[in-house]
Amino acid sequence: METELFFELYDEARKCEDVDAFIDCRENDVALKKIPDVNIVLLLRFIYEVSHMGIKEIREYRGMLRSDFCKKYEFEMGTLEDWEEGRAPVPQGLLILLSYTLVENFLS
Repeated sequence: METELFFELYDEARKCEDVDAFIDCRENDVALKKIPDVNIVLLLRFIYEVSHMGIKEIREYRGMLRSDFCKKYEFEMGTLEDWEEGRAPVPQGLLILLSYTLVENFLS
């Protein structure tokens, strides 16, 4: 998926409080129909779910322990703990990039 399209969908999904409304709004998107072999409704539902995940949910979705996640993405354990426990805000750009990797995996 092109990054610009993902960023647009991610941003729209974060602002939308209802997954069905988000899907209804975007399921006939011409750009999405260009993605081969994909169920657009399932993709939109997944993007919506991912856009509402925090760092802990992303890590758990990937089935990774904190130590493995820190090693893979080169975070300090204390930083990740602070993010997951709400003591420090997670950089929004980081959440978007991690979410993009989940969507790319979904599409492959």
